[in-house]
Amino acid sequence: MTKYLKMLKKANKIAIFSHISPDPDTIGSSLALRRILISLGKDVDVFCTDNIPESYNFLDDAKAYNGEVKEDYDLLVSVDVSSSNRLGVYEDMFLSHKNSVKIDHHKTSEGFGKVNYVKICSCSAIIVYEISKKLRAKIDEITASLLFMGLCGDTGLFRNNNTDEEAFRVAADLLSSGADIKKIYSEFFDKRKVGNVKLTSHLLLNAKLNDKFGFAIMQVTKEDYKNFDVDTKNDNLANVPNTYLACGYKIAAILKEKEDGIHVSMRSKPEYDVSIIATSFGGGGHKNAAGCTITKTLDKATKDLTKAIENYLKENKNNA
Repeated sequence: MTKYLKMLKKANKIAIFSHISPDPDTIGSSLALRRILISLGKDVDVFCTDNIPESYNFLDDAKAYNGEVKEDYDLLVSVDVSSSNRLGVYEDMFLSHKNSVKIDHHKTSEGFGKVNYVKICSCSAIIVYEISKKLRAKIDEITASLLFMGLCGDTGLFRNNNTDEEAFRVAADLLSSGADIKKIYSEFFDKRKVGNVKLTSHLLLNAKLNDKFGFAIMQVTKEDYKNFDVDTKNDNLANVPNTYLACGYKIAAILKEKEDGIHVSMRSKPEYDVSIIATSFGGGGHKNAAGCTITKTLDKATKDLTKAIENYLKENKNNA
């Protein structure tokens, strides 16, 4: 048995950590792992620096986040966290603990755990699914739904370039285990607020289009969030750039002005790797879906990102 599995089996009090600006994969995978370990008799808490967005309120398990931090955890586990700084306020706690396991699927993943298990695949939900099998833990309907949400999130509802045979095989097994796909789709992926729809329209209409190099950039200011009454922690904007990919642009990015800096989400056509660009700014992610945080003004961050995208496309002009 591999070391990380032995550590999961041996520990009794476990803390699980999701990444900042949580997405469906980190939340679904973390909560699913929590349920799996609890079913094996473990005492498990789950944490995230950021408050869990209200769009996840339909999940009863989401209420488990951010309870009291205990002093006597046997083991700390990060799920879907590519670099330690994405642990936020829990970074020092995680790095200083004598027993820690990092579970991740990103190719840009950093080995900050005492033990690191990284499998390059569609999503962390697949890894947690495999862990449940290795630990011989039953996947109930709620756990299956959580993992299915994570799988849908990182594959873009099975449309992203990282969707492969394994993703469909796991999805089929989760359906057999009772995943409530109707609820996941209707309550999370399809539901929108009027303000969010209006903000999305505003961004698309005001995008900066670079037809010479073939990319699009959108900006969201703090004032935009206020004017359109959109929660900065629950904006559902990360995939808006896909609209310009459908229009033929090679890369599209959205820069969002937040309290801790400019949050960048990039999407690209299959032949272009935006994780390279994100990594140059201290971020990471997937080939066709990556992000970073730039601690500069919105205008300066936009200027720097624009230059980085131009340089990348110059160097990769033969990909088309």
